[in-house]
Amino acid sequence: MFFVALPIVVLLPFLIEAYHRGGLGYDFEQFMLPAARAVAAGGSPYPAYEYPPLVAFALVPFTVLPGPNIVYTLLLIACVPASLWFLGIRDWRCYGVVFLWPPVLAGLQTGNVTIPLLLGSAICWRYRDRWRPVAVAGGLAVAAKLLCAPLVIWLAATRRFAAAAGVCVVAGGVSLVLWAALGFSGFREYPTNMGNIARIVSPESYTLKVLLEDVGVGPGPARLIWGLVAAAVVAAAVGFGLRGDDRRSFALAVTAMIAAIPIIWLHSFLLLVAPVAVMRPRLGITWLLPLLVVFAPGTGNGTPWQTGGLLGISALTVVLALLPSRSRPAGPTPDPAWPARTVTSG
Repeated sequence: MFFVALPIVVLLPFLIEAYHRGGLGYDFEQFMLPAARAVAAGGSPYPAYEYPPLVAFALVPFTVLPGPNIVYTLLLIACVPASLWFLGIRDWRCYGVVFLWPPVLAGLQTGNVTIPLLLGSAICWRYRDRWRPVAVAGGLAVAAKLLCAPLVIWLAATRRFAAAAGVCVVAGGVSLVLWAALGFSGFREYPTNMGNIARIVSPESYTLKVLLEDVGVGPGPARLIWGLVAAAVVAAAVGFGLRGDDRRSFALAVTAMIAAIPIIWLHSFLLLVAPVAVMRPRLGITWLLPLLVVFAPGTGNGTPWQTGGLLGISALTVVLALLPSRSRPAGPTPDPAWPARTVTSG
């Protein structure tokens, strides 16, 4: 009962306090809902809007709901255990502990799309050998935010070429149709606007490049080191995939959603739920380590020690998750959530 009671004791006061100070669903109310209202009114949210069009269109129903930020927060809360279930977690203690992760609390409080992206990634894992649901879930995730593109790399590396192609087709098709519905308003300027936003806000985010610059490394070398680390994570995802190690390939592909992106906030690290879940389906140290990042501010990246501490604990969490488990072989393992395949002769 402890692992059920404690998250409730922490989560409810946290969200109630955020509501009373006007911070519940901040990203949702300040950026996403205004864009949805513009779409609902027949207009365009661009050029000020930072997300691809799918998010604005998907949130149009919230424009007519009372208390939309509360409804959206409740939806996000439901997405967290759903993600764990799709990832194959059957240890109920993990369902409680994950609500104590500061990145998860930050995701619930800010009300952005990171938790839905976790859910989309989890669905891809659950149905990884069925290309149609993977194409839909992965395609919508990539269309919602391009940072989910490493899912395509994982699918291709594990020779799920139909699923990889399907994700690309769905993501491209949905985005193109929705841009067309907006008369392609802001379409040509979108990459430039995103580049400008990245240059302005990336110095405040949790990336290795920012940390290196904060401790005195020049911008060029810092960018190079960050790029090499990101490339190494992607290459490892490909390498494990080609070797048939599905779990580690997927875990590193999701890790690349954090390591290879120039703008990362505290809530972005909740995506680590996916690698931890697929590699360690029972409660252990890897589920508890992220609790230590309570020192990391949710707005900006704080001081260099806070940035370094968050990155270090997150990296250690991934490394420990990837280490061979005593309870199963280090190589490819069957998914316990699915029955083993059998071959019969006719």
